[in-house]
Amino acid sequence: MCRIAFALSAIVVLGILAACGGGTSTTPGAATGDGSNSTSNAAAPIKEGGILRVGYTDPPDGINPFVGTNQVSYIIFQETYPALVQYDENFKLVGDWAESWTISPDGKVYTFKVKPGKWSDGTPLTAKDAEWTGNTVLKYADVSTGLMAGYINYATSFKAIDDSTLEITYSTAVSNALANLQPFYILPKHVFEQHLGNKGKELKQWDMKAEGELVGGGPFFVKGYDEQGTTLLERNPGYYGPKPHLDAIGITVYQNPDAMVSAFKAGEIDSMDKVPVTLVKQLEADPGVQIRSEAVPDVINIGFNSNPKKTNKRELLDIRVKQAMAHAVDRDRIIETVYNGYAMPAASILTPIAGDFLNPNVKPEVYDIALANSILDEAGYAMGADGIRQTPEGTPMSYEVIMPMDIQGQQRKFDILQEDWRKIGIEVTARPMDGSAAGAAMMAPDGKYLDFDIHMWSWLGYIDPDFMLMTVMCDQLGNWSDVAYCNPEYDKLYKAQGAEMDPVKRQAIVWEMQEILQRDHPYIFIAQSEFARAFQKNWGGLTPVYLLYVSKIPWDTIHQTG
Repeated sequence: MCRIAFALSAIVVLGILAACGGGTSTTPGAATGDGSNSTSNAAAPIKEGGILRVGYTDPPDGINPFVGTNQVSYIIFQETYPALVQYDENFKLVGDWAESWTISPDGKVYTFKVKPGKWSDGTPLTAKDAEWTGNTVLKYADVSTGLMAGYINYATSFKAIDDSTLEITYSTAVSNALANLQPFYILPKHVFEQHLGNKGKELKQWDMKAEGELVGGGPFFVKGYDEQGTTLLERNPGYYGPKPHLDAIGITVYQNPDAMVSAFKAGEIDSMDKVPVTLVKQLEADPGVQIRSEAVPDVINIGFNSNPKKTNKRELLDIRVKQAMAHAVDRDRIIETVYNGYAMPAASILTPIAGDFLNPNVKPEVYDIALANSILDEAGYAMGADGIRQTPEGTPMSYEVIMPMDIQGQQRKFDILQEDWRKIGIEVTARPMDGSAAGAAMMAPDGKYLDFDIHMWSWLGYIDPDFMLMTVMCDQLGNWSDVAYCNPEYDKLYKAQGAEMDPVKRQAIVWEMQEILQRDHPYIFIAQSEFARAFQKNWGGLTPVYLLYVSKIPWDTIHQTG
């Protein structure tokens, strides 16, 4: 607990408001540890070229931006495709592909001047690619492009004024338009327009893996893809930005953390993503290793199937049941036992990175087994002779928990929850699987969310609160939603906060939305975790860990030394 508290106390408070249209934001970036080997070799000579070999335990869930949703996939998208803006080392929005931009007096029209560049196949990268991407996403938002459509709420058109000028028009002024454009990736028109068949459905059905090499316009392009092996990103000679020091990036997926750590110690990889928390102190003491460890907006959660149309286990729609289960979650024990203190209790889908948007009145439920039992007793869920409660209809309160195993400590966390929920008469069994299978199981059958009961997963969010708030909207079923929650009252507030230009009024709306989520309990939020990343000693140009997920800058600047 003390290590995460230190990380948060060292966080820098920035005025993101001017760039994002939001409130004051708290941002990550302070490396923790004893300081002896947690910083990069900034002063060492740069050795140009080479490949950065990075180990992951969570495989990408696709290389199609209309399908992939996890952190590794988004790193691949980020490095492969242009975005108009990105975050710099101080977590301020700056241009990525955009060289500059202006905003009309009424706040509805954004005009971007973009830098000259080329796709990796030599085709010129122009504003026409952005025009096609934006208008295509808008056209097929209800068919195949919903994952990207959430980043351009209120946009009505994209227009290429000329090859280097893009105009985006919104139906109203949008408080967070620039922040939302950070993960909105521009796609190569000449490649993707060939896959508009079946009334746009092919965009999502297209098996991009079968293409082999994929055209990119960012600093790198996908030379070869293997979600269970190594994906190779090679440098794009036509990149519009500063030339990366690296020739390539190798992303290797390991089946478990032990295999990844062994490969790192053997020198087979240069960096580890999400170092097992039990090994952080050991690696910090190794003079041949650099550790970057910091709080990131990663919220560990328990999700409930909230689809009112489901026919089984409908008692999980009862707020009282979920409230009782929340009071039987021992966050302190989970944080100390599972995360070795590298986490802090959470109660909201937002984290301190959201600054004043994080509602301080939304607090974690008190761990109280007696209170949890009392809630269930009063709700009419009688305890059975076998110690398992029954619904008023006489069915046992026994549930299956989908458990993506590419998240650290899942089994230990489940064991703690299983033990405590058994004390309140609720029985759970684990259903372990990889992340891609878990996503499919939650949406089964056919995107209807009818089969699953509970899941254990996490959300890695952005600085502006809009994205995380958007994931539980009604129109995100089949897209970002992993709980099938749908509340028109909440949706109305979401649309209002996006169009509210007064930061104080927007804050009030966002606070109310968090209160609704705690009331309705589509999730139980357990903890905000800390990510630790390890590098071999011969690497420099290292940046805050979280920046790797929201900017090309870390990948442009990292280099070998010597």
